[in-house]
Amino acid sequence: MAPEVMLGEKYDEKADIFSFGVVLSEIDVHTLPYSHTKSCDLSSACDPMADAALLQRITIGAERVEFSTRTPQSIVELGQACTSLNPGDRPSAAEALYKLHAFVMQNLKTK
Repeated sequence: MAPEVMLGEKYDEKADIFSFGVVLSEIDVHTLPYSHTKSCDLSSACDPMADAALLQRITIGAERVEFSTRTPQSIVELGQACTSLNPGDRPSAAEALYKLHAFVMQNLKTK
């Protein structure tokens, strides 16, 4: 969920772009977003206060989604741009698609 949605502010399609960036991270690291910040697992309940603190940290940009070190830099940059705190700094869906397409085409040529 985008920070502006968490804060109850007006939002637009850029909130979906934030979510896309989160999904890119999930695909890359194979874990739930921000799981590196939690001390609970699926078999135990998480502390609601810890969850509230995490949400607050996300809304101020103190917590970001992770990408692995093996991820191509262009994908990391796209994911980071998509999850920018400022919606105006996030790419449009067309820009994100273009960057993904360029990445795929470049990798098809090199293999």
